Amino acid sequence: MAGPDGPGRIVFVADDPTLTGHAGIAISGELLRKLRLVRVIDAELAAEDRVAPVKVRRRGISPGALPVSIAECQMVGGDCFDDMEKLRGDRAGALLRAVADVPSASTARQLARKYRPAHVRAIERAAARCGNDLDRRLHRDVSEPVTFDLDALESVVYGRQKCGTGRSRCGDLAYNSFVVTWAQRGRGLTSELKGGNQARITASSSLALLTRAQRLLPKGHGQITVRGDIGFYSAELMMGCRKRGMRFAFSAPRTSTMWRAVDDVCADAWRDAIEMRGAQVAEVPFTPAG
Repeated sequence: MAGPDGPGRIVFVADDPTLTGHAGIAISGELLRKLRLVRVIDAELAAEDRVAPVKVRRRGISPGALPVSIAECQMVGGDCFDDMEKLRGDRAGALLRAVADVPSASTARQLARKYRPAHVRAIERAAARCGNDLDRRLHRDVSEPVTFDLDALESVVYGRQKCGTGRSRCGDLAYNSFVVTWAQRGRGLTSELKGGNQARITASSSLALLTRAQRLLPKGHGQITVRGDIGFYSAELMMGCRKRGMRFAFSAPRTSTMWRAVDDVCADAWRDAIEMRGAQVAEVPFTPAG
C-alpha cells in the first residue's frame, strides 16, 4: 500500500504450514512410488549375502528408504547431512515425497556409516531394475545401441578431514567420483568413489566399472560403445573393451606422431562438425605401433 512517503515495504513470508517450497518433488515422488524403488532396494539389500545386512530399525525408515531420502534432499538443493533437517521440517511436502518420514541429520549420518561397497552395488542393481522397468512401461526399444560415458566428477568438501578425501590438483579437499552413465537414458549406472588426489583410475578399475554397468543393462540390449576423455586413455583399457565386444572412442594424448598424422589430412577432407560451432572434423586411418 502506498503511503505519504511513497510505496510501502513489501515483505514476503512462507509461514503457512500447509505450503511447501518443494512442490516440484511431487513429480519424482510419484514416479518412485510407481516404480516401488524403496521396496526394490530393500529386496536387493536383503538378498546381499557378502556382507552383514543393514540393520532394520523397529521404528523409522527402512534401509532402502535412507538413500532415497538422501537423494530427495539433494534434489531440492541439499549438499550435506545437515540439510536433511530442512526437508524434515517440510511437513506439507511429506505426502509428495517418495519417503515421507525424513530422518534427522544425526540419524542419517549414523545410518549411512553402515553401508559398505557391497550395499552400494545392491542399491545400484535396484535402481537399474527400476530404470529398466520404466523403459518397458514407456515402450522403449531394448535392442537399440547403448553408449557408456566414462567420466570423473570432483566434489569439494569443507571442514575437517573426511574419510577417503584427498587434495586435488587445485589444492581443494575433495572426492573424485568415477561414473558410468548410460548416455541414451541420461542414467548413472555405477560409480567408484576415490580421493580428490586420484585424478585418474587404472585401466583395470575402469574395466571393472564397465563390466558392472553392462550387467545392469536389460537383456537383449544393443551394441555397447564406450566414450571417455583423455584421462581414461590407455591401450590396456581399449584392449579390454575389444575383448568384451565393446566399441570405444577415447580422446588421445597430443603426441608428435599424432600431429604428423593430422598434417597428412588433405585440406578438402575437413567437414564442419555437427552442433560444434567453429569446429571441423576429419577421419584418417592410423594404427599405433604395437
